[in-house]
Formats: sequence, C-alpha cells, structure tokens
Amino acid sequence: METPTELAALPDDALAHVFRSLPARSLADARSVCKAWRAIVDARGLLLRRRELLPHFVHGVFINCIDHSRPHLFSRRRFPASSSASYEIDGMLDFLPTYHGDWWSVLDHCRGLVLCDIQRGGQLCVCNPAMHTWTLVPPRWQVWARWRYYAGAYLIFDPAMSVHYEVVLIPIDPERSQPEPPRPQKARSEWPVFEVRFHGVDDAPFCLDDWLQLSSDLSDEEEPPSVDEDMQELNHVDDPCQVEWPPTPWTLDVFSSRVGRWEERAFVRQGDPVGTVQDMQLDQPKPTWRGPRQRYAAYWRGGLYVHCRGSFIVRFSLRNDTYQVIKTPRDIKENTHAKPYLGISEKGVYFGTVHLCHLQIWILSESSGQMEWIFKYEDDLTYYGHHVRQYVPEMGAPWIVHDTGNVSEGIRESLEWDSDSDDDTFTIKAGSTDEECYGGFDIVGFHPYKEIVFLADYFTVVAYHLKTSTVQYLGNSRPESYYRNYTNDISESFVYTPCMIGELKKGSTMKEN
Repeated sequence: METPTELAALPDDALAHVFRSLPARSLADARSVCKAWRAIVDARGLLLRRRELLPHFVHGVFINCIDHSRPHLFSRRRFPASSSASYEIDGMLDFLPTYHGDWWSVLDHCRGLVLCDIQRGGQLCVCNPAMHTWTLVPPRWQVWARWRYYAGAYLIFDPAMSVHYEVVLIPIDPERSQPEPPRPQKARSEWPVFEVRFHGVDDAPFCLDDWLQLSSDLSDEEEPPSVDEDMQELNHVDDPCQVEWPPTPWTLDVFSSRVGRWEERAFVRQGDPVGTVQDMQLDQPKPTWRGPRQRYAAYWRGGLYVHCRGSFIVRFSLRNDTYQVIKTPRDIKENTHAKPYLGISEKGVYFGTVHLCHLQIWILSESSGQMEWIFKYEDDLTYYGHHVRQYVPEMGAPWIVHDTGNVSEGIRESLEWDSDSDDDTFTIKAGSTDEECYGGFDIVGFHPYKEIVFLADYFTVVAYHLKTSTVQYLGNSRPESYYRNYTNDISESFVYTPCMIGELKKGSTMKEN
C-alpha cells in the first residue's frame, strides 16, 4: 500500500482509483486529510455512492428530559469489541465543547447530524455522533440570548445530495423575533450629581420624597425595555393581531455551511395564509413541564416541514425560496395536553397524536401541488399500557439509556436495531381490556424506513408496528442521573440514524465571513 507521500504524487484519476478500493470508513478518513483529497472525493461523488455511509438504519433515540441538564441517547445495549460494528457512537456526546454545570439539549436531528444548544442555550452546535466531530454555528445576534426564547432552530442535511447543511430560524413570536440590544448606558461621569443635605448641617432640609424621585429617575434610565414596550412597536397598524399570518414574503434567517454565514432569505407564499397573528398567539407553547419546547420538523424530498404555532405546518423549499401552508389534520388547540409529532416514515411525512391512549396517524399526500392529510391508523393503546406496566419487571430490555455510569466501558456498540429479528424483545400482540385508561403514551418518534412509531409511557419505551398492531418493549429510558421526582418526563425526542458523511471538522468554529 502506498504511503500518504506517495499517494500525494499520483494524478487525480489515479488517486480516485485508489480511493474507490478503500473501505467506507477509510474513505471518509481519507477525505478529511486535505482539501485536494476532499475535492477528488466530492467531485466524483465517491462517498455519496457508498450506501453504508448514508443513513439507512435506526440506532436509537436522543431524548431531552424536563428540567435536566443534558440530553441522553436511548439505544441498543453495548456489545464486546468482537462485535461486527465498524465504528463507535458517542451516546453521551462527550466530545462536544460543553463544560461541567452546562445546561444544554438537542434541538433537532436530520439524517445523522444533530443540532444542539450548548453553553446554557446560547450557542448553536452541529455535531456528528458517529464521527465525533462538531462545529459551532456563529451567533446570529449581537447580544447573547437563549435561542428557544426567540426562535425555533431547525436543521437541513441530505448527505445523498451534499456534504453541507443549513440551519433555519423560525420566529416564535412575530413581535419578538430576536433579542433587543441593551440600551446605551450613560458613563458614570454623565450621571446627575446630587447631594444630600442633612438638617442642621446645611440650610436646605433633607426631603425623602425628593430622594426617592431622583432614585426612580436613575433606575428608569438603566432598565431594559419591557416586553410590553417591545410589543407596542407593532402599533403602526390599526390592529396588528389581525395581520395575516404567515406573511409573504416571509424573511427568515438561514445559515449555510457552504458559505459559512447567516443570510436573510425571503420566502414567497404559494396559496392562502392560515390565519392571523392573533390565531398564532392563541396557540401558546406548552408549559415547561409538558414539552416539547419547540415543535418538530421533518425534511423530505427537498422540503423542510415545520410544525408552527397556530395549528399549521409550513413546507419550505430552499431551492426556489417558496413556502406552502398546510393545516394540521386536527386542531391541537382543542387539546392542550396532546403532544403531536411530525416526522418521516416509510411513505413520507407523518403526523401523529395520542390522547387518552387513543393513537391517530395521518400521512401527507402531495399530488399536483395539493397537500392533503390522509387518515391511516387508529388504535386504543389501553391494553398495551396495562400489559407493559404489569410485566415490565419480567421483560428483558434490549435498549438502555446512555448515562455517566455506563459510558466508560470502552467497548463497541451493535449499531443497527433490527425490528424484524430482535429475539430479545418482549412482544405484545393486539388485545382488548375493560379497564380504564390512566397515564398514557406519547409519541417519541417515527421509524424513517418502516411503519413503526416509538411510544413512551413516561420513560417506558415501546415500538408500535402500524401494519400488525403489535408492540415491542424496548426498555426504560430514564437516565440514572435524572433526579427529578415530580416533573420527570421526556420533553423532546429525536430518532437517530447514523451517517458517516458531513462537512464537520473536529473541534472547529465556523466563523462568519
């Protein structure tokens, strides 16, 4: 085998011939050696033709817990190094530049890349858990702010088309789309000079009312603007709440790793708006004890589908900067306790809800530019819920949650979960019961390649097969380090599909041009 020095002397076509003979992981490593080798691999699409490098199986689910300091991966148990696995996945994401005591979470996942908000929610970070690489996204705003307070951040990545990714910000509230810069403060030398004259020392007596008024004036100058003052900025129209929503054009902030900077992109609406600003504001985010904090999104065939406030979904096309508004199949404002989930499965874009153990699934039909939800699946999960709670102690759990107590074993993982031949999984077939439903399941994700929906009764996770109405018990996803007793639950969850392609350098900070 030639040495790197000898390979560097070869012409591009000869190098491409050598690269084609490499195993998938070695090819990915060779691509990261230098810009010249990366150009050879990318120009000929050598990585894009290697299916084993592209996302093609489910490895687990990343979960954020309510009022918990970090995310965790819930996946198959670990196996010895003699396993056939060709690479390791860091389920704790310990390679990220977080610090002890940091509070952070997973915001989104798309085809193997994971978007996080580290440094107490003020810094966006894109990482690849399979390759242990990460990149910091440059700040969009001049002032530090938690992203969740102002916008939902969503990730776009399709390794079959490109090694680059994009991040899209969707404002949570049109009246507060970004943090306000602090008001300029007066230098101490410019502060009003005042003297306190005590009775008996100077001629003027001390007046408490004058003292309090002067202190109040100084405090007013230093206080940041209140929320009410910010909201009054939209009063340039007669009734801002009656403005149609979403607007057209809709200007959004988009970060592209290809150019390395944020850009404002105006998306033109195709079709009618869904309602008004007031309609959107009536659909308030869920309380902090009942997630998700930002609603889910899905990327499918060149379109980013985002579940927005106001009971509607927007399909963004970044190819021609247009968007379409799609009503949700049911008005979620009618049931504030439901946790709807938007995701990708075998036949495209799926939307699901569970209310009082009643599971409902819709599939989005797109024909001739028309968007229509087709009602596909419905089931009462009461029987499964009672069965799982009754027999959990006797069930073998093939999946575990990665936590600080089980990540230092230094062993590899069995990557792919095979739902068809998982012999160590406890399976429950369809049945009926006269008992009433209590508790209940929530959707934690869709299997992107099979018609399977992952459900959780608090932390008890099962895989529900839509075609056969059977349930596989996967395990308990509660981290050992999670100490909450009253607010314990899963807030957000993202099905993870590993990928060995991605334009991320180990420990890089992508600076804006």
